[in-house]
Amino acid sequence: MIDTFTSQLPLPVTLPTDETFESIIDKGNQEVVTLLKDVATGMPQWRDEPRLVSLASLHLPLVTLQGGSGVGKSHLLYALCHQLATQQVNHIYINLNQHAQWSLDIFDGLENLSLICLDNIHAVAGITAWEEALFDLFNRVIENPGALVVGSSQLGPSHPKFVLPDLRSRLAWGVIYHLNTLDDDSRKDVLRLRASQRGLKLSEQALQFLLYHSDRDLRSLLGLLERLDTRSLQEQKKLSVAMVKRELGLP
Repeated sequence: MIDTFTSQLPLPVTLPTDETFESIIDKGNQEVVTLLKDVATGMPQWRDEPRLVSLASLHLPLVTLQGGSGVGKSHLLYALCHQLATQQVNHIYINLNQHAQWSLDIFDGLENLSLICLDNIHAVAGITAWEEALFDLFNRVIENPGALVVGSSQLGPSHPKFVLPDLRSRLAWGVIYHLNTLDDDSRKDVLRLRASQRGLKLSEQALQFLLYHSDRDLRSLLGLLERLDTRSLQEQKKLSVAMVKRELGLP
């Protein structure tokens, strides 16, 4: 389920409505989740928030969430945007996986916003023009101390796929949080929570079967849960092991 989110710039974006701070299971990532909640609470005067003094002192006010696919990086960026939309704080979310659809001037003027969320920064690694445009944006953010950048990447700042040394340097100026992969108990907690939010009752037996007979990354599991929700409504039946089997095409 999604709703339409539009920043104060002409870039329409849709964000999942269920990807909020309330739906985060933060086991192993409590520190970064707490930090981003403080950021959301402190916006737009985040530099005056005592708990964020470490961010305010950075050369480049940049928080990068680093980790592999499916660890919750995008979820945290969505949660920030939802919170700031509620508070009517100007911000923007850009998924750089989609950079081929845009021209480089998409970054123009972003330094005037309170928060800039850049998802999947690694997607422009090795593309010189985009790396230079990102570097220029960071320089403008440095000159405008009101802005904060929160990004995500599967690559660290020193990774050789980033070809522009100046960009690697800028990325390293911020603070980097490595997100931990959820263990099986935490995956179960996520599935229980998301099922509950959808009004689904997920038995322990069905939960176990779902977890051990499908792809184990969180994105795949939540996609399967969404399909099961739809199937449950179509069949007018409660979610069961038999229903999970049918959805997975198992005998």
